[in-house]
Amino acid sequence: MLRLDSLARQIGMNHTESSAAVSVIVPTHNRPELLPDATDSLLRQTRSDWEAIIVDDGSTPAARVPNDPRFRLIRHESSTGGAACKNTGIRHAGAPVLAFLDDDDRYAPDYLERALSVLDRNPDVDVLFMGVAWFGSRAANSQKNYDAAMVKVLTEARGTMVENGVISFGEELLDALLKSVPMGFQRPVVRRAALERVGPYRPSCLLWDSDWAISAALNARVARVADPLYLQRAEGQGYFSQGDRRIDQMESRIETFERLLADTRCGRYPRYLAPKFRRAAAVACFDLAWHYCQQRDRPKALMALWRSESRQFNLANFKLLLRLL
Repeated sequence: MLRLDSLARQIGMNHTESSAAVSVIVPTHNRPELLPDATDSLLRQTRSDWEAIIVDDGSTPAARVPNDPRFRLIRHESSTGGAACKNTGIRHAGAPVLAFLDDDDRYAPDYLERALSVLDRNPDVDVLFMGVAWFGSRAANSQKNYDAAMVKVLTEARGTMVENGVISFGEELLDALLKSVPMGFQRPVVRRAALERVGPYRPSCLLWDSDWAISAALNARVARVADPLYLQRAEGQGYFSQGDRRIDQMESRIETFERLLADTRCGRYPRYLAPKFRRAAAVACFDLAWHYCQQRDRPKALMALWRSESRQFNLANFKLLLRLL
C-alpha cells in the first residue's frame, strides 16, 4: 500500500547479520547521568541473546557504553534528532527483531523475554507494543493520565485477546490512534521483515513515535502486551517537557494527518481512508484554534479555525467562531 522512500528500502539491506535474537536501539544525546541506568537494565535482562546499538547523537562529551561485546556505539558528529538516530540504529541492527529504549528509561528484567515469546507464539503479529509503567518524582500524575488515555484508545480499538495479556487489533486501531497515541503505543518491538511495510521514522516529524505508530496500524498486524514492562521516567527531564512545545506538537499532528491525506490522493492508501484523515486533520486544526483562543491570540485562532473549516463544519466550530467574533 505504501510507496517506500529510499531510506525505507535500505532497511534490512545495510545491516550486519547477528546471532542475537533482538537488536535494541538506544538513541542518546547529552545524558551521561541517565544512560547507564538504561544500559544497566539491558544487562539485567532474563534473556542474554540481544545486541544493543547505542546511537550517540553528537553528545558532548561522547557517550560511553558498558564493556560488554553485545554493545555497539555509533556516533553522529552533530545532532540529528531522535528519529534519525532510530533510523541509524535500524540500518546497523543485525537481529530479526528490533526494540527501542530511550536513554532516560529502563526495561523491566523480563521485557525482552516477554516480547520475544509472544512473537514466537504469534507468527502473524508484525508489531508488538509494550505496556508502560512510570517512575520518578512525577510518576503518579503521569501514570494517572496514561491510564485514562489507554482506556479510551483500547475501548475504541476493540482488540481481540489472543492469549493472556495480549490483544491483537484490526482496522479499528487506526480510528483510535488518529484521535490519540498514548505512550503504550509508542514503545514497539517489531519484526525486521515488517519494517519495509511500516517504513522508517520520519526525522521531519516532531511527534515521530506517534507518526510511526499510525503507520504501523496502517501497514502491519499489530498487537499489544498489557504487562507494564517498559519503565518510563517522569522527572521533567524529557525534551518535550522543557519549554512550551505544545503548539509545535499540535502543528506536528496536523502535518501527519495532512500527509496521510495527500498519500491517499496519490494512491498510496485506499480512498475510503480519506474521510478519516480529513476528519482527524480538522479536529487537530480545531484543537489548535481553541488553544490560541485560550491564549487570547485571536488572529492565529481564526487562521487555525479557517484551516479546520476548510475540511468540515460543525457546531463546535461555529460556537468557537462566535466566541472569536
